[in-house]
Order: sequence, then C-alpha cells, then structure tokens
Amino acid sequence: MPTKRTTPDFILMIVTFTLLAVGLIMVYSASAIWAEYKFEDSFFFAKRQTLFAGVGILAMFFIMNINYWTWRTWSKTILIVCFVLLILVLIPGIGNVRNGSRSWIGVGAFSIQPSEFMKLAMIAFLAKYLSERQKLITSFKKGLVPSLGLAFVAFAMIMLQPDLGTGTVMMGTCVVMIFIAGARISHFAFLGLMGVAGFVGLIASAPYRIKRITSFLD
Repeated sequence: MPTKRTTPDFILMIVTFTLLAVGLIMVYSASAIWAEYKFEDSFFFAKRQTLFAGVGILAMFFIMNINYWTWRTWSKTILIVCFVLLILVLIPGIGNVRNGSRSWIGVGAFSIQPSEFMKLAMIAFLAKYLSERQKLITSFKKGLVPSLGLAFVAFAMIMLQPDLGTGTVMMGTCVVMIFIAGARISHFAFLGLMGVAGFVGLIASAPYRIKRITSFLD
C-alpha cells in the first residue's frame, strides 16, 4: 500500500482554481442586480459564495492530506451513511424544504445537503467497485447493470426531493467513470437512449425546468 505523499498535480490545480474563479464571476453576473435591489449590495451573493469557496479550499487541502486508501477502505460505510441521510431528508420534520425541494437536514443556520455528500460517496465507492471488477465491466449483466444500477438508486432518491441538477451531475459522473473503466459503447448506446428519454420526461414534468431552459436559450 503506497504511503509516500506526492506533490499535487499542477495542471489539475490550475484547472480547479480557474473553474472556481469563473464560477464566482458567473455568480456575481447573475445576481448583482437582484442583490442590489434586495440587500443594497451588488456583491452580497458573490461575497457569500467567496466565503463558501474559501471553506471549500481549506477542506480540499485537508482531504488531500488523507491517504486515498483510507477513502477506499471506508467508501462502502460512507455510501451507506449517505443512503440513510437521503432517506431521512424525505421524512417531514427532519428534512427541510427550501425553494420547493426537501433537500436539507439541520437546525437553524447549521444544515447539510445529503445529496452533495452522496455525489462524493458514490464516486469513491464506484472507483473501488470498478477497480475490483475490471474483468467484468465489459459484461452487460455482471458489469454495467450493477454499476449503473447502484447509481440509479441514488439518483431516484435524489429526484424524490426533487433535485434534478445534483442528480444529473452525479449520474453523469458515474457514467463517465464506468465508460473509462472499459464498458462497451454498444451497451451505453442502448441505455443512453432510455436515459435521454427519461431526462426529457423529467424536464417536461416540471414547468420551472422548462422555463430555465427557455431562459437560457433566450
């Protein structure tokens, strides 16, 4: 088991901080007018997002110092905990409703969003799962279906909140991981058609999602 710590990937760090900077600029661009009207401070949401970004950077450097074999060892336990949290968030009185979605657990100012933790837990577990079943990944029944099936269960639970954005990011990440692991394109083509049809149906089922798309296209 490797224990020697290596230096961070320079290119990856540049890409990460570039995306972070672009995201902060987009937050300011999208919220400046409303923030000025609501709080008399056009930078209100940008400042808050910058604070969150700072916390995220500190968390990133902390996690970087943890041996990745630790995540591999605990990935199954962490995934189970996240599934339990996804169940709890759906229970009235435990899960908090914000902006029409029951996505949060917490009291007062302290709260967590289980679906965000599920994204990370699923990535860690799926990485371990795929590495242990490299010879089976080309099999539709023994490789692709079990891998995608687990991710789909988490996606379905997230959609009960509902949170299409988080669910789509998680599912898309899992698909890319499975593809890179060696799954056959022909298998993806079959499931891809079903996935696209289902995704369109989810968008069409909620008027506010259609409005977001039309607003983006305009």
